[in-house]
Amino acid sequence: MCRIPAFAQDGKGDFSSAFRVAINACQIDGDGASGYNKFGYTIGTAIAQNLSNNWQYETGITFSERGSRYPFNPDLPAKPSFHYRYQTIDIPIFLNKTIDSRWKVGAGLIITYLIKVQETEGMHPNVEQDSRKSGLLFSAKAQYKINKSLSYRVEYQYGLISVASGNAGSLFFPTGAYHNCICAGIHYNLSSKAQ
Repeated sequence: MCRIPAFAQDGKGDFSSAFRVAINACQIDGDGASGYNKFGYTIGTAIAQNLSNNWQYETGITFSERGSRYPFNPDLPAKPSFHYRYQTIDIPIFLNKTIDSRWKVGAGLIITYLIKVQETEGMHPNVEQDSRKSGLLFSAKAQYKINKSLSYRVEYQYGLISVASGNAGSLFFPTGAYHNCICAGIHYNLSSKAQ
């Protein structure tokens, strides 16, 4: 799932806010498939506050869809197809560094809460019970400012906690399964300073 920060004013302590949207290319490490062939999305808002020496704190709230997909392969008919769709509410906590007038990088954690999970192409009848309600992801990002209001952003996310619950006992996630996601999107600056 992607987090897109607002560009704050130059002054220490100044606030800013942003709307962001992104496309997610995802997989779940540990599900027996590979490749970022599950597509999802992220939509939400962010607030940021300037610290000192071009550092910035950022948080916000987003709705995201991540997961994994393995389409039917006629060359491997014995391998079952699947399509996991995990929909979560996310709260990012980032520390950003402004490199120059265009570039900003950051790293942090994303706290997730599972709203809904579905398996829409295969058979995993207990996916809801086998899935952990809360999660934690590490994220690193880079952002390029196009103009005063608009920026592009790329983010990499990796789960620090398995999507499978501790007592799942599922054949689908025998050794744990971790979100692995690349996000690309835009951010639109809503305000340059808190009122």
